[in-house]
Amino acid sequence: MIVFDGKVYTNLNSIAEKDIINIVYSSPVEERVRVEARKIIFWEEHYFRIMASLRILRMEIPMLFTMEYLEEQILNLLKEKELDQVSSIVSLSFFSKELVTRSNAVSPTSFLIKAHQVKTPKKVFSSSRSIDLFKDHYVVKGLYGSLEPSNARLRKLASVYVYENDLEDGILLNNDKEVTETLTGALFIVKGNEIKTPPSTSGCRLTVYRQIVIDLLQKSEGVNLVVEAVSPFELQKADELFVVSLSEGIQSVKQYRKKVFSTEVSHKLFTKFITRYRLG
Repeated sequence: MIVFDGKVYTNLNSIAEKDIINIVYSSPVEERVRVEARKIIFWEEHYFRIMASLRILRMEIPMLFTMEYLEEQILNLLKEKELDQVSSIVSLSFFSKELVTRSNAVSPTSFLIKAHQVKTPKKVFSSSRSIDLFKDHYVVKGLYGSLEPSNARLRKLASVYVYENDLEDGILLNNDKEVTETLTGALFIVKGNEIKTPPSTSGCRLTVYRQIVIDLLQKSEGVNLVVEAVSPFELQKADELFVVSLSEGIQSVKQYRKKVFSTEVSHKLFTKFITRYRLG
């Protein structure tokens, strides 16, 4: 089941053909959220990220799109799918209803909501394979590059490279050949008591979970958080690498090329992360 523009449908084929075409061929604003038994985790942060993305992409924001309304739509879908008492990931997509023209510069916005059941993150996800750089193409830097749809095609292409080479994940670079993020999420590099992560200008996605972990690290004693450009050469010198994402929570990186990493910091951080998650 799905929710499309406030109505519940059995599947995509149940909605109008022109709307299906818009969904398939548009570049929607997408946001995924975790829900634990009807509690949307970090919902306020996710909502403001959605609204910011719609504004940047000059999409219409109807008065109807309040935090309360979209929350109601999410919970209605979970109830219909009998997922309202379990852990789930909900995907929200927003796209233009009509083709943008000179006389119709700002098109009305439609939304689609899907959901599936998942497990609650209970421990650090440990990689079983190594990760490597994807160097065939580069991420767009700046504010536009940080938006979810901007580098979506590149991430799909990079995932093919990852699967073909039996890797756990792929590290994306920008046009300046700086590290931005991995396909899975935000990358953090540990060296001694310093933890470094690429800045928003690098082209990394400004996800809610990235910011949550940054906030936790800034409040942690004995940790020097540095948000600045990261060279690929720094990866092999690191003591530890970990990735933060909605899908996995905190994921430790086993190996980058010949360097095998420890997992001490990611395990310590997870305790703080899961406490914040439960309060979310």
